[in-house]
Amino acid sequence: MKQNIYIGLIALIALVSCKKLTVETPEFDVVTDKTTYKVGEEVNFRFTGNPDLISVYRGIAGENYDFRSRTTAEGLPQLNFTTLLQNAGETNTLRLMASTNFTGKYDAAGVAAASWTDITSRATLSTGTDNTASGTIDLSDFKSANQPLYLAFKYQGYFHPTLKQPSWFLRTFNVNNVLPEGRTSVIAAIGQVGWVGVDIKNPTVVWGVPTTGQITINGTGTDAINEDNEDWVISRPFNLAAVSTDIGLGLKTATTYLSNYTYAYTVPGTYTVTFIAANASRDESSQIIKQIKLTIEP
Repeated sequence: MKQNIYIGLIALIALVSCKKLTVETPEFDVVTDKTTYKVGEEVNFRFTGNPDLISVYRGIAGENYDFRSRTTAEGLPQLNFTTLLQNAGETNTLRLMASTNFTGKYDAAGVAAASWTDITSRATLSTGTDNTASGTIDLSDFKSANQPLYLAFKYQGYFHPTLKQPSWFLRTFNVNNVLPEGRTSVIAAIGQVGWVGVDIKNPTVVWGVPTTGQITINGTGTDAINEDNEDWVISRPFNLAAVSTDIGLGLKTATTYLSNYTYAYTVPGTYTVTFIAANASRDESSQIIKQIKLTIEP
């Protein structure tokens, strides 16, 4: 008898565990006292219902519900980086280069086959001070619908009986897309550049390319020979229109209760605030969307 009960319990558990867990459409609404507020004035969003999850797109830069799936956008592509020069001697040894027709063949032949534009004059390079800021470099003239942009540093030294070939260190490197709504979307930070070194002349001096992306080249190392030298380090391809998707702010989980949410806008304008309420199980989910349009006055 006990064995039959045990077997029955096992069968019941198996039946329950195999049953699809369905969810109901959440009951949820949100209201505010008014639709026009002043900058800095607190907006109180009051909720009814108790869905499992609540998130909000506040309509500010980076939280626009309409941009939740956007991956490209026309903006202002910019570059900035910082450098350090050590063992100063020979001058003009570091050049910043750009190409839209490099094929991704990271060797001497691939470098030679591409057209490269020297944009060093757009940047400020170190003369001995660490973390020298390049300034903001406009890359708008390299925007192309069909071709990505490759950026490179070209190191070029030469034989000299007294002058040393210097060392260069890249500390930071950021390619950004500054969007019309004022948000800066990172296309690549220094650890995401994908540097690849290409030796053209004198293999005793080459770029060091750690995973951090903080590349270095030492022209006066113990194994360096003072002869004509040319070394490139080239990035991965960049889509200058790339943008990270806008994301919402999570407010509530299934284990909490939330009756309201408050927020004060700091910039005047018109904002569409989007709340997403959802119920979810391991098998499915159901959600509803509520939107409120607010005017924020100075």
